[in-house]
Amino acid sequence: MQKYLKQVEAVCPNHLERSKVLVNSFLSGPGPKLQHHLLERRQKMVNWATEWWLDDMYFSIPLPLPININPGLALRPKKFSNQQEAAIFLARFLMELLNYQETLDRKELEVEYVKTRDGKRMQPLCMAQHYQILRLYRKPGEVRDEHIVLDRTTSGDHIIVAHYNQFYSIPVRASDRGRITEMEMIQQLLKIMETPADPRTPPVGILTTSSRPIWARARQELLKNEQNRHNLELLERCLCIVCIDEDVLPVTFNESYKKNDCWINDRDYANVLHHCLHGGGSRYHGANRWFDKTLNVILGKDGMWGMVYEHSTGEALAISNAFETLTDNVDAMQPLEENLVPSHLPSPEKLEWKLSDRSLNDIREAIASFDSLVEDLDLCVLWFDDYSKEFIKACKISPDAYIQLALQLTYFRLHGHLVATYESASIRRFAAGRVDVIRAASPETLAWVKAMCQGDPELQNDTQEEGTKRGQQIKEFFDLAVQRQTNEIADNINGYGIDNHLIGLRYAAKEMGEGMPELFNDEAFQIVHHFSLSTSQVTTKNDAIIGYGPVVPDGYGCCYNVRKNAIIFSISAFHSDGRTSARKFAQTVESSLRDMAEMLKNAQSTR
Repeated sequence: MQKYLKQVEAVCPNHLERSKVLVNSFLSGPGPKLQHHLLERRQKMVNWATEWWLDDMYFSIPLPLPININPGLALRPKKFSNQQEAAIFLARFLMELLNYQETLDRKELEVEYVKTRDGKRMQPLCMAQHYQILRLYRKPGEVRDEHIVLDRTTSGDHIIVAHYNQFYSIPVRASDRGRITEMEMIQQLLKIMETPADPRTPPVGILTTSSRPIWARARQELLKNEQNRHNLELLERCLCIVCIDEDVLPVTFNESYKKNDCWINDRDYANVLHHCLHGGGSRYHGANRWFDKTLNVILGKDGMWGMVYEHSTGEALAISNAFETLTDNVDAMQPLEENLVPSHLPSPEKLEWKLSDRSLNDIREAIASFDSLVEDLDLCVLWFDDYSKEFIKACKISPDAYIQLALQLTYFRLHGHLVATYESASIRRFAAGRVDVIRAASPETLAWVKAMCQGDPELQNDTQEEGTKRGQQIKEFFDLAVQRQTNEIADNINGYGIDNHLIGLRYAAKEMGEGMPELFNDEAFQIVHHFSLSTSQVTTKNDAIIGYGPVVPDGYGCCYNVRKNAIIFSISAFHSDGRTSARKFAQTVESSLRDMAEMLKNAQSTR
């Protein structure tokens, strides 16, 4: 509760006195009984928090999956001289994915370790989410979504390929012969890639972009037909979705900060991230996906290589690390020297749909709502290369804490106040642990950003001595903010964050049926949980563009990838808000990082 009050003090200080009264009332009233309920729940479950966290974070949220929930990731593009080379690359990736699946089936994945908080020993991390990536499917519900746990005896032995909005099923294993060969996989993919577009193909995949209750009702309509039931079962039980996109997105989707920032040909970083996140809407590849499936890998006509993934199944590092490792394995392979030999396998199964008038109307409505969402997304990518983590480490500061403070300074400069800030903190030190929330807004941070932003015109007449004194004071505020943020990171990854605990107390109140405590209905509580700044560090082995949309209409999404020679920021906002701008945020992040480096260099020079 004391940590909660610190959040109120940082983001809505005018509510602090009332919040103190409500906290005292909670501690002397329903709080202890709810806490006791959590302690009892802990004795009965492997992890008392995860089920409620999943419901609160994902299953009870009715928003569409693309942009709002599912992140996108693009690795360095591939270079193919013809369609056959593209099919070879894709086939090899899928064979590596089958190898990975079989490693998971045998439970042979290498356990990951981290240092304990005191740094004296190594502690294993829970590997559960790695094992469930290929075994869970997110099923839409009218009230709440749920996970379908796929039984490996009846699922995962086929892939679905999406091409020109048409879905095809390719069996990759058979009971009488095991896996198909790499050569056979290449042939199957080429058959699909050589099939021209059919304008009569209904864009059924667009239904997965609808809000969850609407998609749940549309799915029930599809299930009335036996052929549709068969198709849905194939889509839900496949190993993954392979999306082959034959067009590139136009330059209207370009919005990287520096004009010469190109990822491939004339497509800048933001254009490629748009492609991964939503495919460009119904006019391009938005229906060439099945967003409920955990893994949608995407190969573009120009060699663009990426994915979009359903987030409730696992965290970015578990999914992106696997994707990147499998890609690296393929890139290390020698060119194929054999000639393609005709395959005797039957052609891939084309999924044909029987659509009622109601289903056709559902598709039309999904197209309209999804295209509106796509047009509203404001993306900007900043490749900051003035300095990177080595400079920050040389200053004896955690790079993550440093970047989080830069984001706080950026938001304050743009909007004049701090807001509730979400940064995911892995709690895999605990069995079945997912994440808690590292909160970067704090009283210490507020004091520092105010000092950094004090009106420059009034300081123009400062003497050198006064300027030096002011610089020292700002550095002192910064040191306190860094220390507080460093402790916040350590607290969260070691299980002492507040957000899972607060979720638990709220859900305990629901479960006990004694009414919701006033504290949880208070305006300050809503403000503290309105994450106008949603951030995440996803560090990859190679250069990668990763991003997602804001989690609230008036917010920003900010994913950052700390590389050896640069920090890649992917920033998102919604045009419809009017007060937020991804481009302005990117420009201000760059200024904030430069000013912070100058602050540190000045502090060193005055010692």
